[in-house]
Amino acid sequence: MAGIYIHIPFCKKKCIYCNFYSIANTKRMEEYVNVLVEEVCGVRCGVCISSVYFGGGTPTLLSVNTLQKILNTVYENFEVEQNAEITIEANPEQCSLAYLSALKKMGFNRLSIGIQSFNDEILQYLGRTHSGKIALDAIENAQNAGFDNISVDLMYGIYLRNLQDWKNELKTVFSLPVKHLSAYSLTIEENTLLHKKITQQKTLNIDEEQTLQEMKLLMEEAETNGFEHYEVSNFAKTGYPSKHNSNYWNGTHYQGFGASAHSYSGTSRSWNFSNVDKYIDAIQNNEIFYETETLTSENPPNSCWISGPCL
Repeated sequence: MAGIYIHIPFCKKKCIYCNFYSIANTKRMEEYVNVLVEEVCGVRCGVCISSVYFGGGTPTLLSVNTLQKILNTVYENFEVEQNAEITIEANPEQCSLAYLSALKKMGFNRLSIGIQSFNDEILQYLGRTHSGKIALDAIENAQNAGFDNISVDLMYGIYLRNLQDWKNELKTVFSLPVKHLSAYSLTIEENTLLHKKITQQKTLNIDEEQTLQEMKLLMEEAETNGFEHYEVSNFAKTGYPSKHNSNYWNGTHYQGFGASAHSYSGTSRSWNFSNVDKYIDAIQNNEIFYETETLTSENPPNSCWISGPCL
């Protein structure tokens, strides 16, 4: 059993805290999808796939037809389990009922919505492009589209919110038809706008004591509402832990496609260039677009799990 990760690095704008590889420029998005499909076609392996995860960036910036093209390519080149977990990350503002219904129809059965907060002031501070109402509408649309397995992201440790505010946000999320919660502490990563603002004293630094209190409250409220704390930042109702995320912790093999995507074969790791232009150009020119490290000296890497130049 193994997992597949598809990285879509495009965003409308960059959030102030984000240190993942993403760009607020969609100029080469069509080219990117074409070479991504080439990369998938270049890896054929008879390993049973238990999870497929579209992450970003913002995968829901892609049209329904484009996502269908990528997903079809995965199914054509890999043996995907009948009950495999097929996840897509989504921003609330793209979660119209029509769009989500189309995603459900094409085979996505798990939706991960990046909400971060239901408070408009906090959302604006974080650089998010949705409102609290749009976030609530997105969850309602997901349910109406037929998604039973809905996950949301929340963020804590934000100076604009006190402990009671955080409790209210948790009360909101646990009242919704959500089966999984990923909750992350706001952290300061170098080369982010947040780091720059704090360094220039244009915003307050993170209060570690407040963050700790909010984390403890999160754990208490999650347990009270029947959510198991199964990973550091992840909580789930019984039967709904993320198969894909669990693969990383369990040492399961996974194959990543797209710029900056990582792969693990059991004996080696590889990672694609973290640059859209270099990734596209390398594949178009039939050149190496990844780096590799061997984890053991005795056993060679399992080459079918390492992306090579597409032929």
